[in-house]
Amino acid sequence: MNLNYLAFFLIAFIPLIIGSYWYHPKSFISKYSKLEFTKKSELSVPKIVILFLLSFTLVYGYINLIIHQMGFYELFFTDIMLGNTESEGIVNEFLSEYGDKHRHFGHGVFHGIINAFVIALPFIGAVTILEKKDKLYFIHHFSYWIITSAIIGGCISEFV
Repeated sequence: MNLNYLAFFLIAFIPLIIGSYWYHPKSFISKYSKLEFTKKSELSVPKIVILFLLSFTLVYGYINLIIHQMGFYELFFTDIMLGNTESEGIVNEFLSEYGDKHRHFGHGVFHGIINAFVIALPFIGAVTILEKKDKLYFIHHFSYWIITSAIIGGCISEFV
């Protein structure tokens, strides 16, 4: 299965770009949430690199959740790596027939939103409850993840 690694790399910047606006103290979203954010002076190059690597890991995980064909390919991956030409033929035949099915932006957005509910909601909800945060804390962070996951999902489905 051929993946567009340049698109994969560029998609990893999406959470950073959206986050730099979403969590900026002067953005219209932050003005209403009354939350305290990291100041620009507190960010250093190593922290930004770590944030990018976390973002890259997130996008890598989302690929398997958004592109349905990856699951089929992974069933035969070991056999293909061991040189089994029959398995490779089965995969190539399947992907030539169904390789582009559900590979459009809208379908990726749908799966991105599902991922936000399945992955981000439990963590943000737990932090909100256990640390006795205000409901605005939950709304602010979860809405960021819904929007970011939707855009990441759409881009993965369309371009990777």
